[in-house]
Amino acid sequence: MEEIRIADYEVFPSVVRSGEESLITITPRGDHARFNDELIYTLKFIPTEYCNVHYELNRFEGDFNTMEVKPENGTITFTYCFTEEQEWSVIVLDRRNEQCKKVFHVYSLLQDLYGKRAFKGDLHVHSNRSDGNEEPAIVAANYRKAGFDFMAITDHHRWYPSKEAIDKFKGVDIDLQLFFGEEVHVPGNYVHVVNFGGNFSVNELYENNKEKIDEEVKKKSEQIAVPAGINALEYSYRKWIADNIHKGLGLSILVHPYWYCCNEFNMQTNITEYLFETNCYDAFEILGGQSAWENNLQTALYCEQRAKGIKIPVVGSSDSHGTEPPVWFNSIKTILLSENLELESIRKNIKDLYSVAVGGTSPESMRVDGTFRMVKYAMFLLKYYFPRHDELCIEEGILMKNHVCGDENAREQLSQYKGRTGRFAEKFFGY
Repeated sequence: MEEIRIADYEVFPSVVRSGEESLITITPRGDHARFNDELIYTLKFIPTEYCNVHYELNRFEGDFNTMEVKPENGTITFTYCFTEEQEWSVIVLDRRNEQCKKVFHVYSLLQDLYGKRAFKGDLHVHSNRSDGNEEPAIVAANYRKAGFDFMAITDHHRWYPSKEAIDKFKGVDIDLQLFFGEEVHVPGNYVHVVNFGGNFSVNELYENNKEKIDEEVKKKSEQIAVPAGINALEYSYRKWIADNIHKGLGLSILVHPYWYCCNEFNMQTNITEYLFETNCYDAFEILGGQSAWENNLQTALYCEQRAKGIKIPVVGSSDSHGTEPPVWFNSIKTILLSENLELESIRKNIKDLYSVAVGGTSPESMRVDGTFRMVKYAMFLLKYYFPRHDELCIEEGILMKNHVCGDENAREQLSQYKGRTGRFAEKFFGY
């Protein structure tokens, strides 16, 4: 059985609506991959989850539908109704030689997921304006070069670096969506919360009104009832941070509770669990860039809390502190299913569980965490969509860096690349 190389063929669309007839085209990329126009090929449709198929001596046994097709200009086109929500294998057999088979893949989606495209993002990133290595705009350029669709600079205590990156590309035709952001550390430095997308700095709000806010939060902590073992003051500060992120229309993200620093975890398990129970934050950074140690513990806690019926939206973020050379850069990311990259859509779809956290760079060894349904679909996209998508981002990222470094021609050149990934997505998803 020959699993096709995605470099050799385009299957458009590769994502279809379940229960409706879809017109699919398999187009070769190069003469070496062309189908023979003089031959008739047999197609077999194998559903991943709703058909018992046995692989034995390179043969298929089981119930499946077939059809015959004749290529035109080396391309195969067919119409088929894919059912349920699942991945499908489309087997193309050369009738002269039953051993000559190529396998292509299509994913059929239910209505709520159909219509959402896939985007790659990082919601927790540092620049040299705190403890990262490069200036904010260079960080952004390197993220696009690596295939990212959206991100925010989230420096420690500082919101302005994210605005600096956005301003650097104002009026420049790029497809990387940049957002405001910061890592909030108030009071003191023991609280770590990411403010993704918020239109003002929560750090600055606190520092400019410290005495007043401390008094208000302390008074609030004395009025609330919390379970035994929960520090009411700590919880009240965390709630104050989340509430003010929301006032700025941002997404509040709980980050690395099991970061192991100074011989202790960043957060006690009981406060983390209580934050989940009270839905204090919008999302949980289930995978972060620093170590497998913390990620294993965070994933185990997430699974345990989900088993209790607690809804926990998840993201994956690298906590990158450098892109050249990489310091956790591109090691962890979020795959988001969304209609677009407007901040409101990102917030809504993450909170509605249309996101997963991804660790690693090779599809064969990637770790993907989230709901079972989203993980299945994301794994399909990581194998068949993102390699081509990421390839289309490389030149744009290089030109973005050239622009930052003063290349006067880069701005005009970037306009020629505008929309490339969007056009590919339109063909892949069919919308």
